[in-house]
Amino acid sequence: MESLDNIAMLAPSIEPNFKKKFWKFLSRWYGENGFKYPWRKSPTPYSVLVSEFMLQQTQAETVVPYFLAWMEKFPDWESLAKAQEKEVLRAWEGLGYYSRARNLHRIAVMLYHERKGELPSDPEELMKFPGIGPYTANAVASLAFGRKTPALDGNVIRVMARLMNINQPIHKKETIRTIFQVVDSLMQGEAEASLFNSALMDFGRAVCKPKYPRCFACVLKEMCKAKQPELLPLRTKIEIEEKKEKIAIIREDDRFWLQQANSNQNRYRGLWLFPYFDPDVMEEKAPLFFLRHSFTRYKILLEVCEASWNKERLKMMPIEGQWVKKKEIFSLPLPSPHRKIWLQLLSKDETNKGP
Repeated sequence: MESLDNIAMLAPSIEPNFKKKFWKFLSRWYGENGFKYPWRKSPTPYSVLVSEFMLQQTQAETVVPYFLAWMEKFPDWESLAKAQEKEVLRAWEGLGYYSRARNLHRIAVMLYHERKGELPSDPEELMKFPGIGPYTANAVASLAFGRKTPALDGNVIRVMARLMNINQPIHKKETIRTIFQVVDSLMQGEAEASLFNSALMDFGRAVCKPKYPRCFACVLKEMCKAKQPELLPLRTKIEIEEKKEKIAIIREDDRFWLQQANSNQNRYRGLWLFPYFDPDVMEEKAPLFFLRHSFTRYKILLEVCEASWNKERLKMMPIEGQWVKKKEIFSLPLPSPHRKIWLQLLSKDETNKGP
């Protein structure tokens, strides 16, 4: 196994001919196979930042319809800054990780009121804004402003780990720093920054895939140093934890009891939820159905049940929430699992009505 000291010497020792061949092969591949995403058509600092926030922990194919709908509703900093958080969260619904939407909204407000809608191009300045880390800062700097700085998403890290046979865990800062130096060295030539980063990301997504790399179709295979590319990059295995949660459906005529998550610690802050079953103030009437969903390192089984209030206990333990009319629920921002619960409830009600 190579030491980090040896690997760190890769960047300055990359020969000009290697760099030239690398970009020649990669650029040709990108010209013929690059993805035609809507945020690449007429990139602006605003559209690039929106797409990068959406792409965090979400696959590009999933993002496309959300991006198009978002840009139609909030086409610029001003329209986003003037929107209510409720509207922003509703437009984000289904993408998950709602702190991304809240941070994007906060950035819009800051830019519109304090900087005349001008996003800085320097990565260090960009990282002063909420929700912008090193990768997003470098991606926006290169894709929106043409700054020659590497944007290390998971695809780029994987390609470089294999190309240079870097046998060090990628969760280590030293490993990421080394990969950054290698990419930086490779892009310092004729390559345009936005094209270089986009090509490398797309190549990782389409050819140098995580589990089954398409080495037979790889234009860089004669340059690749990895003997077993499918084993790279090295990463720490994340243990998946299974959880069970019980959701209560409490209804009264055409009204449902909902709660708005307001705690800063709640991942659904600002969104509306069906309440979690609380045996101290609720009584289960009937089980309805089960739903499964995943969140970071958790696999969660949602048990949805019809419930009612235990009115005697409720007098001693008042619970936060409110009655919401059925027709009003459609316009409320609900997290994806609770939206699925709502749609299944509607479907169940329609089925029960019969012909």
